[in-house]
Amino acid sequence: MSLEVACGTGENSVFLAKRGFKVIAFDISDVAIREARKLARKAGVRPIFKTLPAHKFSYPPDRFSLIINFYFLDRRIIPKLRRSLSKGGVIIFETYNTMHARIKKDFNRKYLLEKGELLRHFDNFEVLYYDETSDITTLVARKP
Repeated sequence: MSLEVACGTGENSVFLAKRGFKVIAFDISDVAIREARKLARKAGVRPIFKTLPAHKFSYPPDRFSLIINFYFLDRRIIPKLRRSLSKGGVIIFETYNTMHARIKKDFNRKYLLEKGELLRHFDNFEVLYYDETSDITTLVARKP
């Protein structure tokens, strides 16, 4: 089972479902979720889409072999993501970091990662890939 956090219009979820993944995805926007469901129907796949804010999702323990989180940051859910990932599961987390404020000066700094922050949040995970050489931080890590 895989989880997409803040899935928007569902392109990543549909991509995974087309490749055989069972997918649960959520987003706060009911408009985005309606579009995601349309995209899935058109592609002939059936991810489970839910409309809810990230902090309201249940995050069952040891449930997901893959969690993806792109361009969304709610630090309150990071411990829940860690807990929901099954042993040997992989998280792919990518979003803006503080360098982004140089490019987009009005961007709310609350939603920007500090240097090395994802490494600290996933400190006991096996890091498969990590990059923060630009305004984007990317982490791919496996739960031990």
